[in-house]
Amino acid sequence: MEFTIGRDDFFKSLQRAQGIVSAKGAMPVLANVLIEAAAPSAESAEASIRPSSEVTMFATNLDMGLRGSCAADVKAPGKITVQAKKLFDIVRELPSEEITVKLDDDGRCRVACGKSRFNLATISAEEFPSMPEYDESKLIAIESEMLMEMIRKTSYAISQDETRLTLNGAYFEVTPSKVRMVATDGHRLAFIEREGAFKVEAPVKSIIARKAIQELYKLLSEGDASTRFMKQDNHIVFKKDDVVLVVRLIEGAFPNYEQVIPKEHSREAVVSASDFTHSLRRVNTLADEKSHMIRLSFSPGKLELSSEGGELGEAKDEIEAKFTGEDIVVGLNAQYLLDVLNILSEDTVSLKIQDSLSPVVAQAPGDSGLLCIVMPMRL
Repeated sequence: MEFTIGRDDFFKSLQRAQGIVSAKGAMPVLANVLIEAAAPSAESAEASIRPSSEVTMFATNLDMGLRGSCAADVKAPGKITVQAKKLFDIVRELPSEEITVKLDDDGRCRVACGKSRFNLATISAEEFPSMPEYDESKLIAIESEMLMEMIRKTSYAISQDETRLTLNGAYFEVTPSKVRMVATDGHRLAFIEREGAFKVEAPVKSIIARKAIQELYKLLSEGDASTRFMKQDNHIVFKKDDVVLVVRLIEGAFPNYEQVIPKEHSREAVVSASDFTHSLRRVNTLADEKSHMIRLSFSPGKLELSSEGGELGEAKDEIEAKFTGEDIVVGLNAQYLLDVLNILSEDTVSLKIQDSLSPVVAQAPGDSGLLCIVMPMRL
C-alpha cells in the first residue's frame, strides 16, 4: 500500500476518528484506525488523466463506527490499521503539504512529509471489525440544522447514571410528518418536536446513546449538506456527504414520557429570560452545594428567589413577573433551571405550574414544540 494525500484532508479524517476509537478496550485493534487505499478507476486510467482514487478511514469501538473518504493519489492499493491517536498527533504537527504513507514489506507504516519521517507499528486489517451493512437506497433525508437544534436542546437532560441504561441516551422518533427527540434523567425532561415530510413507511423509534449523540452533532456541524439516515436492525445509520456514522442502539423501552408532561396548569409566570438567569446565578451562590435548591415564590407582579446555605448564609432576590393564578412557593434545582434557560432562544420564558408538587414546565412563548420540565423538590 502506498498513497500521497493532502495534510489537511488527512488530518480532518483522523480528527473525526478520535471520538470513536477505544483507547483502553480489551481489543488493542480498536485503538487503531483502518486505512484502505483504493486503486484508481479503470475509466480514469484509460482517459490518461490523473488517477481518480481515494483513501477510506474507518474507526469503531463496536458501539459505533465512523467511515469517511478523501481524495488521494494511490500508487499501490491496500489496507492496514495504525494507532489512531499517534497518527493523529503526528499529522497535526506536520505542515500543510502532501504526506506519503507507505506500508513496507516488514509490516511497518512509513509516514513522510518534507524532511519528516515516521515509522509506525501496525495490526493486520484482517483483525479489524467490519462495518455493519446497510441499504443506501433506503436512506431518508433530514435537515442537518434541524437535527442539530434538536440535539442541542435535549442532550443536557440525558442521564449520567450508567445503571439506568435506557436513560443514557436520547429517544429519537420519526413519523411521515414529524420528528421528535426526548431526553430525561428522572429529575428533568427535555422534549422537542418539529414538523416536516419524511419518507418513512412506519414510525422510526430508537434510543441513541449520549456518546453517539455527541459524535453525531460533530458530524452534522460539518458544512451545510443535508443528512440522510435509516434504522436497520439494532443500528441507526447517518450519512452526510461521504461520511457515515453507524450507531448500535440502546435496547429496551424508553419511559412513557407523555405521562410526565402535565396536561393542565392553574398558574403561569412570564419573566425576562436574562433577568431570571442572572437572578438564579446570584441566589445559587448560597444554595446547598449538593441539591442546588432554591425557593421560588410567585405572586402578582413579581418572582422572589431565595436560598439557604447553612452556616454560609442566605440569599434573596426579586425580579418582575407577569403572574396569573394563586400565590405559590416551589422548590427547584437552580442548576437545572439554568440549563433550561441556556437552550431557550427567546427573550422571555413561561413557567407553567399546577401546584408545589407537580412538574414545572418551562417554554419559550413562541415555540410550542419545545418543552422543558423540571421536577419540584420538597421544601
